[in-house]
Amino acid sequence: MPVQVTDAVYEAVHALADECRQCFQCGQCRGACPSGWDLDHGPRRIIRLILAGEVEKLMAADDVWRCSECRACTDACPMEVDTARMIAAVRDLQREHGSVSCAERTAAEVAEKRLAGNERLDNMAFGVSMAAKGYVPKDVVGAAGMGVKMMKDMFRKGEAPGAGATTAAQPFYAGCALPQDKEAYALTTRVAAELGLPIAVAASAGCCGHPSRGRDHTKYTDDAPVLTACPACDHGLREAEMQTTPLWQALVDHAERHGRSLKTAAPRFVPYVGCLSERGPALSSLSAAAALAGATIETSYPSLHAGCCGAVGGMYRGATEAVNKLLAFAESRRAPIVTPCLLCRDNMRSAARRRDLETDVYFWPEFFSAAPTGTADPTTGQTPQGEAHV
Repeated sequence: MPVQVTDAVYEAVHALADECRQCFQCGQCRGACPSGWDLDHGPRRIIRLILAGEVEKLMAADDVWRCSECRACTDACPMEVDTARMIAAVRDLQREHGSVSCAERTAAEVAEKRLAGNERLDNMAFGVSMAAKGYVPKDVVGAAGMGVKMMKDMFRKGEAPGAGATTAAQPFYAGCALPQDKEAYALTTRVAAELGLPIAVAASAGCCGHPSRGRDHTKYTDDAPVLTACPACDHGLREAEMQTTPLWQALVDHAERHGRSLKTAAPRFVPYVGCLSERGPALSSLSAAAALAGATIETSYPSLHAGCCGAVGGMYRGATEAVNKLLAFAESRRAPIVTPCLLCRDNMRSAARRRDLETDVYFWPEFFSAAPTGTADPTTGQTPQGEAHV
């Protein structure tokens, strides 16, 4: 179907141009964009097309669907142009009038449709819907393995998420993906319990709405603070003006307050916090976790901590440049990658598998766990109770 460039579209783009006239194309928005390596029409180019009235090119720019909505471009703009909102507006125009077809747009449309009648996204049903529309994961072997694992988990007996929690447990928003990976979920609840911070799934905690790219809003509302295990969920809930704290930050803070130590699956690691995380606090939390475990955190590389992994689209388009660069760095350091995002873990594992790399990629609770009480701090030789370790 051809692009429908109607008078209404021209008028809408003209109105957008009035809101960003002060842009002088300095490029700081592109430099701040965690997807910058992968975009032909990055934030700077989109604003330029708006100002130039290049409506046909705007309506054909699939890169607006690769915006993660982290708002780094808006925050970086010295002229206070709300670049992220401009990109979202162009995306909405494409929804109504354009024919752009890409993995990210298709994923958002599938998510919107499935969330219309469901509290959460079912990953298997989502994958089948994407395949039916012609989008097959690039890592077919990995996708098949995940499918088999999920089928086994469906028939696995055991406690339901949050079961057995005490009334003193912290409200926890698990999101869509984590409850469907029972091993990752079990590790998450176990490390929280072992550190003395029990968690319980918040009641009626449906999807945060982020996968639908703004078309379906969060199905969870609460005035009380809630812990999150997914940067996208954290982002979506904060957009809905809820109080959130990443679980991993809460666990590290709790361990520090109570003199507890952590242990790790390896003595050194490369951190990856994902494009929707608050980069500074997320890296600081990982650094604090490393200190509690006496592990080395490798951060001596520029701008790779939060380079976008491609989210759902990355599974269908292939690894982003950010992922390739991060894997290359980790391989050069002979260190595993650790991320607080389950989707980022899966994307990176797929990319490593396709490149035949042996780099391990861990989800936070797969790498960090509670050290037994009385374990000596490797830097001081003291136990958490202050006794010398012999």
